[in-house]
Amino acid sequence: MTDPARADGAPAAAPHRFGFVLAGGTGTRLRPYTSVLPKPLIPLGTESILERVLRGFAAAGLEDVVISVGYLGHLVEAVIGDGASRGMRVEYTREESPLGTAGALALIPFDVADDDVVLVVNGDTLTSLDMGDLLDWFESSGADAAMVCVERAVTIDYGVVVAADDGTLVDIHEKPTTRNLLSTGINLLRGRALRRLPAGRVDMPDFLLGLVADGRTVLCRRTDDLWMDLGRVEDLEAAHDMIERGVL
Repeated sequence: MTDPARADGAPAAAPHRFGFVLAGGTGTRLRPYTSVLPKPLIPLGTESILERVLRGFAAAGLEDVVISVGYLGHLVEAVIGDGASRGMRVEYTREESPLGTAGALALIPFDVADDDVVLVVNGDTLTSLDMGDLLDWFESSGADAAMVCVERAVTIDYGVVVAADDGTLVDIHEKPTTRNLLSTGINLLRGRALRRLPAGRVDMPDFLLGLVADGRTVLCRRTDDLWMDLGRVEDLEAAHDMIERGVL
């Protein structure tokens, strides 16, 4: 599909793409590791979690990246630097007070036009998702925002009781399993969606639901690619095991 023409007859510029990494959390569930390192810098094989995220950005051709830092943020800046060695320009933002997983986007130091796209990823995310394909899909969708989702089975290890309002037993479901669509914390936003970001602390679920309530289009992109949230010690150990076995 060709680019739409401008009023002067020249083709319109393609939307610019930006990467945004949320890397400011304290990582309390990963202590004692996070007593000396911010969670995104915890090693996975020969590189840190954050370096893997940036490698995915680089493979997608993202040249402008913002990293939102907080706890031990100076270590993140020391390790990642200005991004030149990775073929990208990395800028950093700091929150004077917590702004939430969406509110931090208000600090982006780049000029983001209405049709530009911002890819937002949590700094503790491990995924095999092709970010380039994801960005291509989102641009062609025309949506204002999108969230990447995975389906997971959840089993309750007890008998689930169904009772009537008067306490009469209706049924018992032994160890039922349900399948649920989960948010991966990987989100895409048009510049025009960012214009509607409220001031102050805003979390991403609330922001996306606010866009829907405002009549904006927010899509859910299902993926079967590997995705892990490395916020717990057991998840980190599982990721290390996969690396040792050559799965990653």
